[in-house]
Amino acid sequence: MEKSSCSLKIRRMNNQKITKYIKNRNDSLSSQKIGNLNLVIKDDIDENINHKKVFYDVNELIPDSFLNLIDVVYIGQFDFLNEREVNAVYMDGALYITNVQDSEQDLLDDVVHEISHAVEEYYGNEVYSDGEIEQNFINKRLKLERILKYHGYNVEKYDFSNPKYDHDFDEFLYKEVGYERLNTLTIGLLLAPYSITSKREYFARGFEEYYLGDRLYLHKVSPYIYNSLLFLEENPELDYEIRY
Repeated sequence: MEKSSCSLKIRRMNNQKITKYIKNRNDSLSSQKIGNLNLVIKDDIDENINHKKVFYDVNELIPDSFLNLIDVVYIGQFDFLNEREVNAVYMDGALYITNVQDSEQDLLDDVVHEISHAVEEYYGNEVYSDGEIEQNFINKRLKLERILKYHGYNVEKYDFSNPKYDHDFDEFLYKEVGYERLNTLTIGLLLAPYSITSKREYFARGFEEYYLGDRLYLHKVSPYIYNSLLFLEENPELDYEIRY
């Protein structure tokens, strides 16, 4: 679509400006192209982590139609990552990934997770148009509400039917319930505890399972995400405006 192509063009011009800005502030910056991905290394990665292997794996695992949504991958230390206490962020067509990684698998997980947000943003109309994923997510949230209430947690002040991220709800799950406990209570209901914090994270965790985990298990636990990804994978010619 014309509007979509225009948005991508503007976004890529902005990312070129960001790359030049980072390079001007760091003479040691290096640029690499691995498969379909352009990497900009701002700060050194641990020598024990073979980042090139990780990104070659990403190229093997993820369809080209999805990788083409990523203009550039920045690796290094970024204040906004530290402020949010996260390892990676997808923003305006770029991936920002911390250079501090525990292992190659952790780096792979971070990259694939953030690519999922690019896919959701670009193909959001197709992913969510029939309402099935959102309704499935809300049904799981409501079931979780019953489970937590049964186990004595005070759930009255939280809206379990809200598909969007809510900081207070996230804090409740993380600090009061605890992800280890939550994982035990939701076996067979969720792929991972954090996926219940929002529809966006629910889709992202399903995306990870589809490309890095067990597709049969994803089909069992979250069939609508599985079907949506299968459709997108089999129809790479789809072109949607950025809506989500």
